Amino acid sequence: MADLLEMTIPEKEQEEIKEFVSTLLLLSKEDRAILLSNANAFKVRRDIEGLRTG
Repeated sequence: MADLLEMTIPEKEQEEIKEFVSTLLLLSKEDRAILLSNANAFKVRRDIEGLRTG
């Protein structure tokens, strides 16, 4: 599994993901839920904009 990640996600992005997850683990359960919910809403909005612009 780790080999697959190394092949598909650049090393710099892997480090950013690890840092983000480490930060999430420091937050309370409620704060994590809010942050992840907002991130998901942002992604959906970006996806919709992408579909609109073609």
